[in-house]
Amino acid sequence: MVDRCEVAAVALACVAALACGACGGRWLALSAPNVAPSQARAPTPVSIEPIAPGAAIAGNFDPPGPASVLTAAMNGELAGRALHGGERGGYSVRCTLDRFALRHHASVTEGRALLALYADLSCEARRTADGAAVWRGELRARTCSAESHLLGSDPGTHGRLANRALSDAARELASDLAIRVLGLAAEPSARVFADEGEQRSAAGLDDSPFGPAALSETSASMDAAMRATRDHDAELRAAAWNVVAMAAGPGDAWQAGATLSLDDDELVRFVQYKALARLGTPAAMAQLSSAAAREDDPVLSELVADAIKTGGTGLPRSHR
Repeated sequence: MVDRCEVAAVALACVAALACGACGGRWLALSAPNVAPSQARAPTPVSIEPIAPGAAIAGNFDPPGPASVLTAAMNGELAGRALHGGERGGYSVRCTLDRFALRHHASVTEGRALLALYADLSCEARRTADGAAVWRGELRARTCSAESHLLGSDPGTHGRLANRALSDAARELASDLAIRVLGLAAEPSARVFADEGEQRSAAGLDDSPFGPAALSETSASMDAAMRATRDHDAELRAAAWNVVAMAAGPGDAWQAGATLSLDDDELVRFVQYKALARLGTPAAMAQLSSAAAREDDPVLSELVADAIKTGGTGLPRSHR
C-alpha cells in the first residue's frame, strides 16, 4: 500500500514545481510593462540598442526572451521619465545581458510563494552626436515579488511573479542608467494597466505609492518612507524600504540608522538586504555577513551570499 504521507509529499512537490514552471518542461512568457510616454518638450533621448543575450541566462523562456523584453522595458521606462540635462542629442547605450536568473520558493506550510530576479548588464554609453564613449560598466538589478500560494493555486503564479519582478528590474536598471550613470534629471514615470484586475495581478513595488520616490533615487521622501517601514502591511513596508534601497549606493548617505532591524516578512527582508547590498560600505557588508548566518529562507540566503561574493551591487553617481 502506498503511504498517504508519501502521496501528500509528492503532491505538494508537484504544486511547487508547477508554480515555478518546471513540470513538463514548461516555458515562461515574459512581458515588458506598459509605461506611459512622457509629454515633455524636447527631452534628452536615451536609447537602448537591442540587448545582446549572454551565456548566463538560466531557464526556458518563450520568444523573444529576456534580453529582448528587457530592451523594450528599459526603452519604455526611459521614454516615460522626461529626461533632461546631459549632452545635446542624447545617448545611445549598447548592453549585453551577462546574467538573468529567477529563484523561486513556494512554501505550502507558510502559504506563500517568493520569487527573486537577478539581472546583470555590461553596458557602454555613447554620445549620439559624435559616437564618443562616455561610460562603460555594469548595471545590476535584484528584485523580488511574492504572492499567496496554497495547494491548488493556479500554475500561472510563477509567471505573474516573474513579470512583476522583471518590471521592477527593468525600471531600476533604466533609472540607475539615467540618474547615476548619465547624471540626468528625471520626472516620475507612470505605468499603465488595462484595468484594476491587471493592476492587482501585475503591479510591482515600483507601482506602489512609493514607486515614484524609489525611482527618483534621492532622500527627498525618506521621512515618509521610514515611517511606512513600520506599517502593518508587509507590501507597503517593502515598498517603503525600496525607497531606502534605491537611494543607496557607494558614496550616498545611509538614512536607515546604524543598525538595521530585519523584518519578519521575507519580501520586506529581501528589500532590506538589497538596500545594504546597494550601499556596499564595510558596515553594510558586515550586516549582510551577520545575516547570512541566521537567514533560513533559501531565496534570501542566496541573495545575501551573492551580495557578499560581489562586494555589493551598488553603482556610484556620476559627477559629470
